[in-house]
Amino acid sequence: MVIFRADVSPLNGLQHLRRCAHLASLLKKSNRVMVCAREDKRAAKFLAGKNIPFILAKDQAKIDLADTRAIVFDVAPFSAPDTKLLEKAKKSGLKTVQIVTNEAERQPVDVAVSPFAQTENALLHHKFRHFHQVRRKYRKATKLVFIHLGDLLPYRDLRAIVDTLHRLRFKMKISPGLSLKKADKRTLMKIYPGIHVCGKSESPARANFEADLALIMPGEEALEAAGVGTPALYMPLDKGQETLADACAGMGTGVRIPSLADFSVQALRDAIAPLTPERRERMGAVGKALVDGLGVQRFFKVLKDNGIIA
Repeated sequence: MVIFRADVSPLNGLQHLRRCAHLASLLKKSNRVMVCAREDKRAAKFLAGKNIPFILAKDQAKIDLADTRAIVFDVAPFSAPDTKLLEKAKKSGLKTVQIVTNEAERQPVDVAVSPFAQTENALLHHKFRHFHQVRRKYRKATKLVFIHLGDLLPYRDLRAIVDTLHRLRFKMKISPGLSLKKADKRTLMKIYPGIHVCGKSESPARANFEADLALIMPGEEALEAAGVGTPALYMPLDKGQETLADACAGMGTGVRIPSLADFSVQALRDAIAPLTPERRERMGAVGKALVDGLGVQRFFKVLKDNGIIA
């Protein structure tokens, strides 16, 4: 059995859990899998609808490792129970794997994969591979913006962003976070005609592909937009993301825009003005060259080469 230890935290929402659930769902046909997360109502609700074996544990170090072949850690940062679980696994002779994210430090594991540092290893939903191969056209004028700012963006902040984009006459599609209630969706669609909201189970691949620009946090969401050739607007939501926003912009796949505190119609207009169709097309080409959507296949090959999966 392969256990996926997924992080559910106030910093990351369900980002890590979604990735582990997707990887586990692809592996479960030929390997026994289990997703392990801490006790959390959101995690329980999410996993219950995925048809994947899971366990919610208050202390991950106490979970039973009988019949376990390997543990894949997707947590940031490592908690004390995670460190104990890693030590327990190594003492038991189990293979250990770490998905190293922006917020995580490399641990003494057998195999480590860093999707952001090595963009060819981006662990994206399989639909991104499809849209990576589709030839796309870049409109002369920017019309549609895809807003994908994570699970934890408060509704009032999302509405402020939507209002700014609406004043610039953009159409919008929104990836709903955990804070966006049904009543909030109805309010947004009533006040701002032309808004669409992705389904909670929907992959953001199509929404990224159809948009002229993706308004996203700096980080692994940048790899999603890059994989389908969509130029990105990187918005740091806190001071800790400012350096990462500059790093994302440095890849040549998008531009950094002001943080939420400095977000305004004029600031956004100034940021978008230099993004001519030719420049957006170049950014899209750079993104597709960096991320081909085959990272999951490479990840599974690494696991197979190390005797972790059949």
